[in-house]
Amino acid sequence: MTAERAEQRTTDMPAVRKRRAGIDLSALALRHATTLRAAYFCCIGVATLLRLGFDPSPENAIARLQRALDPTLSFRDIVDAARNIALFLGWGATWVLTSRAPTTRRDVLLATLWGMAASVTVETAQLFSQYRMASVADVVTNTLGSLLGALTLWLAERRATSDMRRGTTIGIPGWITSAALLMTALGLSFAPSSRATRAIGWASSPLERARVVAAAPGLEVPWHALLTDVVAWLIAGLAVAIAVGDRTGRVRRAQLGAWVLITTTLLLTAHLGRALAGLQRESGTWQVQSVAVAIGLALGLALVPRWRRAVPARSTRALQLAALVALLGCTMAWAPASWVATPAGGTTVSWRQLVPMMSLFQRQDLSSVFLVLQKAGFGAAIGACLAARTQMGEPRPGVRASVAFAALLEIGQLLVPGRYPDVTDVLITTAAAGLVAVLVERAGRRAGDLSTDSATGLNGKPLTGRL
Repeated sequence: MTAERAEQRTTDMPAVRKRRAGIDLSALALRHATTLRAAYFCCIGVATLLRLGFDPSPENAIARLQRALDPTLSFRDIVDAARNIALFLGWGATWVLTSRAPTTRRDVLLATLWGMAASVTVETAQLFSQYRMASVADVVTNTLGSLLGALTLWLAERRATSDMRRGTTIGIPGWITSAALLMTALGLSFAPSSRATRAIGWASSPLERARVVAAAPGLEVPWHALLTDVVAWLIAGLAVAIAVGDRTGRVRRAQLGAWVLITTTLLLTAHLGRALAGLQRESGTWQVQSVAVAIGLALGLALVPRWRRAVPARSTRALQLAALVALLGCTMAWAPASWVATPAGGTTVSWRQLVPMMSLFQRQDLSSVFLVLQKAGFGAAIGACLAARTQMGEPRPGVRASVAFAALLEIGQLLVPGRYPDVTDVLITTAAAGLVAVLVERAGRRAGDLSTDSATGLNGKPLTGRL
């Protein structure tokens, strides 16, 4: 390796690390694996068995079983399928990250099988419900969600391990933060945080709904209501720029092309998906989002190399990126809602917002799925940035700060017209931050072990000669 190339590349595995004073989340997750899995199963139970309306009649249960084995599909079933997949994605991810490292195919298989078992359990309970409807389609989508969650985390861990061995800009692979922020920005397209999403033409086929949406006049969105969209896509563009030059600091054309293609596809998919779902078209929104992400990417490509030189400490760069993510969180949570007629008076807090998962149960629409994606993406991004500091030997602020910040965002909504705090949002945000932090720790530890093996050989003796 030449001296010039060595200067361009950074490494995440310093020879001597400071002694950590923070929590070893990966070890904690492994030690309390059963408790964490049981807690997530309880969340599934709350989300699927609230207002069960128990009916012990065997005859009615048999009738519901026959209906469950021969379900009829409608648009609401599509929404339920999306909600089921989103809910059980967390189950698969939790199972994988509470297993021993490194993750194996067996862990993915077990996560899927236990997810299917959990689904069968709750669907069986729903056979005795007056209000809930059991369906074999729910078992399929729940199992699919478990598989996707476990598979995604397994592949992410492998890729993160490889990247952290080769070196990163901020102590973590940049694609983790950029992908999380793009997820949040995508969620805002379906569930804008500053304005109401209006649905038209719920009946008929998706293509017919798209025709109705295209023929209807566009919804005029006030410029101040687009502030969240601008901030989200701008910061996402900056994060993509970091991911493009993550290992060497140089722009790689293939990497840049891939990320531009991904970002463009997400933008187009979001607005096409809105039309297919029957959500009213917003005039000028996609242009504003496109310009914002383009400006963010251009600024990032111009400034990231200078940023690397001006701030050599990766832990400091990780903290600065976390501050940008926190700015996005504040904009999302504290931007006044445009549907509030007068600025006076906040929204009264209901006891339902203090019950975990209750708000998701109350909202049986497509937007609720993307609200989860928003919170999960935001939590994953800030959790990754703070976990990077732990990898660099800087325990504070750590992932525990993401818990306090998520709670602060919700409490602050008491002062914002049209908004209200929700404990479910705190749980989703902090759970995503914790999951990604565990992923980073597992990948970092695995990368360190592989680097040690490469340097010393399998017998523990130092290797000589050219590597």
